Amino acid sequence: MTFTKGILTSAVLIGLLSAPAAAQDRPFLFSISTTETDERHVVMHYDAGFGERAFDVVQGDRPEQRIGIQASLGNGLIAVGRVGFAVDERDTRSTQQAELLYNTLHARSRTTTLAVGMGMRHESAGINVVTGRIAAGRRFDAWRMDGNVLFEKPFSARRDALDLITTFGVARRVSSALHVGIEAIAEDLEGFWEPQESEGGARLLVGPSIRIAPHGRLWQLSVAGGPMVHATRSSRAGDAVRALPTATGRDGYAVRASLSYLF
Repeated sequence: MTFTKGILTSAVLIGLLSAPAAAQDRPFLFSISTTETDERHVVMHYDAGFGERAFDVVQGDRPEQRIGIQASLGNGLIAVGRVGFAVDERDTRSTQQAELLYNTLHARSRTTTLAVGMGMRHESAGINVVTGRIAAGRRFDAWRMDGNVLFEKPFSARRDALDLITTFGVARRVSSALHVGIEAIAEDLEGFWEPQESEGGARLLVGPSIRIAPHGRLWQLSVAGGPMVHATRSSRAGDAVRALPTATGRDGYAVRASLSYLF
């Protein structure tokens, strides 16, 4: 797509030509992380997902892309928004999501974060979903770890009353620009106690992650992914927005790449 290629090219050129500045902080792709500092800043990112039926917006094998923003508003408030879309020869599908989080430790800790918040998502199928998120993180000299617990309440009789998703990532800085680690995501965990869970059962992905974030630059490039397995299976497969495929009984893989820029 000309539009997305233009965004990607512009972001790369701006980042490469920028004067040295504090490196931005978006350490993981499947987890939302919050910073220890209360300094106001904005991170914009362009994501692309590929794999076997592994995209947020659609339930088919076409590339999914996402443009997002995460803004620190001061006083512990963080706003998160993103638009995902997929295009083929027939149509364009999109989903929109916004969240507002509050970092409860912003005034007391410079190495630990604990944020809570709520949001709303409008899916391409026309379903609205209320979300609640708990995001926790811990930074060490060379290590960083973050995890999220996400609750979703869809307004649809075809969906579960409440969905549960968890994510976790741990990474180590191995050079001034390179970070390597592992990310995990577990979706629709209610499948462990609901035999007829509406998204095909609980699914799990664990795989490597790589982040290139040169010191003193405003940009970073991240890649994460791996194999996806069905921990449980149900006879139903809904159209919920997910990072992992919901097709009943099928294992697969998912990979996501992201280019981010700090303002």
